[in-house]
Amino acid sequence: MYQVAVYGKGGIGKSTMSANISVALAGMGLKVLQVGCDPKHDSTRLLLGGRSQTTVLDYVRTVPLGKRRLEVVIVVGSEGVLCAEAGGPEPGIGCAGRGILTTFDTLRKLGADSLPTDVRIYDVLGDVVCGGFAVPLRGEYADGVILVTSGEFMSLYAANNIMKGISNFDTGKPRVIGIIQNSRGVEREDEMVSRFAEATGVDVIAVIPRDRTFAEAEANGHTVREMFPDSELSDRIDSIARRIVEVRDGDRVAVNPHPLDDDQLSDLAAGRPIRPGTGKVSGRIGCTGCQHRTSIRETRVMSSCAAYGAVAAYLKMNDVKVILHGPVSCMYMMDTSRNKAVLDLYQKDLFQVRPYHNLVCTCMDDTVSIFGGNRLLEDALDDAISSGSRRIAVVTTCMPGIIGDDCGTLIDRFSSEHPEVRIDYIPADGDIQGEYTDGYMMAAESIADMIDTSVVPEEGLVNLMGTSFFDLHSRENLDSLTKMLSRFGLRENCRFLDETSSDRIVDYCRASIDMMVSDTPQSRELAEIIRRRTGREPFLHAIPVGLYSYEEWLDALGERMDRRDEAKQEILRVQGLYDSFVSSHRDRFSGKRIILVNKMNNNIDWLIDLLRDLGADIVRVGVSPNPRRKVMRAVTRHVDLVTEDYTDEMLSSDLDSLGPDLLVSDIARHVTGRCRFARFTKVGLGVEPTLRYAEYLENIMRLPAEEGWKRGLRL
Repeated sequence: MYQVAVYGKGGIGKSTMSANISVALAGMGLKVLQVGCDPKHDSTRLLLGGRSQTTVLDYVRTVPLGKRRLEVVIVVGSEGVLCAEAGGPEPGIGCAGRGILTTFDTLRKLGADSLPTDVRIYDVLGDVVCGGFAVPLRGEYADGVILVTSGEFMSLYAANNIMKGISNFDTGKPRVIGIIQNSRGVEREDEMVSRFAEATGVDVIAVIPRDRTFAEAEANGHTVREMFPDSELSDRIDSIARRIVEVRDGDRVAVNPHPLDDDQLSDLAAGRPIRPGTGKVSGRIGCTGCQHRTSIRETRVMSSCAAYGAVAAYLKMNDVKVILHGPVSCMYMMDTSRNKAVLDLYQKDLFQVRPYHNLVCTCMDDTVSIFGGNRLLEDALDDAISSGSRRIAVVTTCMPGIIGDDCGTLIDRFSSEHPEVRIDYIPADGDIQGEYTDGYMMAAESIADMIDTSVVPEEGLVNLMGTSFFDLHSRENLDSLTKMLSRFGLRENCRFLDETSSDRIVDYCRASIDMMVSDTPQSRELAEIIRRRTGREPFLHAIPVGLYSYEEWLDALGERMDRRDEAKQEILRVQGLYDSFVSSHRDRFSGKRIILVNKMNNNIDWLIDLLRDLGADIVRVGVSPNPRRKVMRAVTRHVDLVTEDYTDEMLSSDLDSLGPDLLVSDIARHVTGRCRFARFTKVGLGVEPTLRYAEYLENIMRLPAEEGWKRGLRL
């Protein structure tokens, strides 16, 4: 079977040419299938007596998968030509190019490949050679390509763009059969087309004059080739059909076109001699699969998308229904990655409340790329409101952003129809708004709008702010925090954001102190969101880890709460404990060369302080690159020790040149026997957990740099 794609500018006469060529080929005894790949779905009209046929996309939209039949979307037309129409979405909704992909896939699944056809003609819109409309250019669909143009500049411009698309789908063999000049009667038309053809290296295989015969035939719902078989026009159409057969049979050759660059196109339009090409045309030339891919090195790689971050933020609230507008696969990955950890903690009796599930998905599938997804979102909002939800958050993934769903207008309508329901809209569009933390902060901004700033603060209440409350999910750390706060007569009011409710967010201002759980760039950004919303300045000291942070926290909070004596007594206690530990363990650490690598950008001043007090030589503190680091630097008192944007390559070099005894990192690192390795995590609150971690490092340093069983594996 030989496949031909007929391309050209919209309205240039592709469908007329395609239908006439199909009839001419059928008259030569060939079995022909013509597939219209234009949303206007008028390609086969002249083959069906002026009638329209059921389009593949309308069929997909209305008929369930198991009930679809090939004979409904492929019908027999003039001279036995088989006819199919892709169709398209409603204007302004969905992606017509994606509809071409769906059409081809549907025809294949329904068995079109098994039809006994000799030639297939694909009639394709050529104004926009986007991914969908470029599908017929791919090697598996187009053995040959015919370009239909006139002498008008925009028609030639479209033909030139199509040539660029052909280059991007280079199959390794020439495929352009030639140019059909479908004349419009413009001045110097023959000259324009001839100059273009010569410059691009493509033959003009037929010149079709402007003739009323076409209009007469089309008014009767037929092709010229049928109604006027003995006309000069039919002879010219027959010559095109013969050229296709000759190229198919190897009696003539197709060519690789040479698209014009912008300067050459300007020469063509101005009537000047076309200058030699630079070899550089707008657009990418050559198959991307055969080129060296550099995009990963040239752009940042995100660990997860903004939509995931927004969902994670809203799932901290137990009374908000979260609607993820996207595919079910996105919901699965977002929800299971969170709930698996939650369930695991609960089973260990470490989690204080049962996990909840307030996440639903609109379950967008391939069809929404063509028909739009607002109906699915509308159904999800109806279901949520009818089931009693009064607080709803809609988060969009990549798919609605790509196809252009107007979610905002739909949500505004629901909000006006249901004033008793609060609907937050987070247009994350997957990763369009950035990475996980960007989406989290977008959601946090929206959630912060719930805060009632008129609520009067009460002494004795404290709000905790942070993007992660992992440490507080263990009984030991929770008891430690409760004890630390109660020493100053404080108790929790609200956690922003962690296992909370809308009512607690609304009453956020009831507390008199806003305190960060941990001092990280993300926590500081969250605190700034709260400050902008409430006008309140956060307490400057996060919940402390390590001796020096604990002392500063105690001093500041004792001053704030007028409990200086309690603060002083606790400081004396932990200083004695710390000094005793350092004295008894210093011999093990003294002189040891240590590299610290901090990818997650947690505040590790406690670790730096403790290791230096123990006599260790910290030869490097590396903070790994972070996509948000451009505006948020590492949080540390030890700026002089920190190397920002510390890469894996830099670490490998340091392992060789600095000769460390120990590498400590928050993620696994491969040191291949060059030193010992230990991981650090959020160790807990206060001083005692940091001392236990130092004992862990001490045990690591007692081990050989590489265990014998690892060496054996390399033999």
